[in-house]
Amino acid sequence: MTSIRLITPTLEYASQLNAYKNEFPYNPNGIEGSSQLALVNSIEDWLNRVEKNRHWDTVQEDRMPAEQYIAVDKRDNTIVGMLNFRKELNEYLLNYIGHIGYSIAPSKRRQGLGTIMLKLALIEAKKFNLDKVLITCTDDNIASAGVIENNGGILEDKRVDPGDQKLTRRYWVTL
Repeated sequence: MTSIRLITPTLEYASQLNAYKNEFPYNPNGIEGSSQLALVNSIEDWLNRVEKNRHWDTVQEDRMPAEQYIAVDKRDNTIVGMLNFRKELNEYLLNYIGHIGYSIAPSKRRQGLGTIMLKLALIEAKKFNLDKVLITCTDDNIASAGVIENNGGILEDKRVDPGDQKLTRRYWVTL
């Protein structure tokens, strides 16, 4: 049995969310799977954005409705990762980003947590009536490719993302 659970973030985790954000070096694209946590001024603002982005009528322009999760270690109630699940894909998401984005706290990497988180996300994905999900990673992210392959990901192809010019691996996982 895993000690990790995926939950919807709440203000209760504000200090941990800030600590998570601060554990990553600055990246203008933010932290993978975090709904742009690194780019907001306050956790309250971020939680409001996350809630708005769950619904079609309030989702940010050019985005698709998504569920945001924090991965919490049940043993000590600490955040070890974050995961974003997009319920539908637009053309750009279909070609380069996929349904699921995730990150692991740098201090918690190389412990198999990504594989566990993605497994839990695939269970959650079944609630959205999908037969399969698309998960991507950059071609040089061997750790993420391993996480996806460990969860049944089948590589469809590799494409150059016009946004960052990086080669992206596209995997499908049948639910």
